Amino acid sequence: MTAEHPAKQKTSTSKVNPKHVFYGIIILLGLGISYLLFRNWQLTNQFRHERNTMRVTAKNNQLLVNQQQLTFSMKTFAWAVRNALLQNKAGEINEYFNTLVKDKGVQEMLLVDAKGMITLSTNKKNQGILFANRFPGYLLQQQTIYFNNKNPYELSAPVMSTNKRLGTLIMFYKPIPILPVTSTDN
Repeated sequence: MTAEHPAKQKTSTSKVNPKHVFYGIIILLGLGISYLLFRNWQLTNQFRHERNTMRVTAKNNQLLVNQQQLTFSMKTFAWAVRNALLQNKAGEINEYFNTLVKDKGVQEMLLVDAKGMITLSTNKKNQGILFANRFPGYLLQQQTIYFNNKNPYELSAPVMSTNKRLGTLIMFYKPIPILPVTSTDN
């Protein structure tokens, strides 16, 4: 009898090539780093956008609050000046002006008569000259409290008696920024 040899079956043991494992790990690391870099870029852009939105909102809120506060202040100040004018107390108005201009932001206060001449000013160089020669004339033409958000802010308030205009109060106000000025933000 012939002895049959059992058939040798080849067992396929797959050998993992270390080169392939290494390259696979490198590819996975590269993909991971690429994702992290992309995600960092997305978050940085989102942060910049949100920061800019917050700055615009803060500036708009500051402008609104400044406008409300300054308009109200001009209204009450015009009443005080009206009373002093009716009592012929120019010295009292001058004291009001000098006290007010000491506050941060108030650059100049003027009282302009009905003819357009500057009768009182915190800057004595401006007293006695025609308002329209040095300042914008539209400030004298306002019939109510006027606020212009130029830098500095321009405010005017008519000073009225019962039947006529006694003059106009003018204020130039430089707002104090609530956000620091940064030039390196991109």
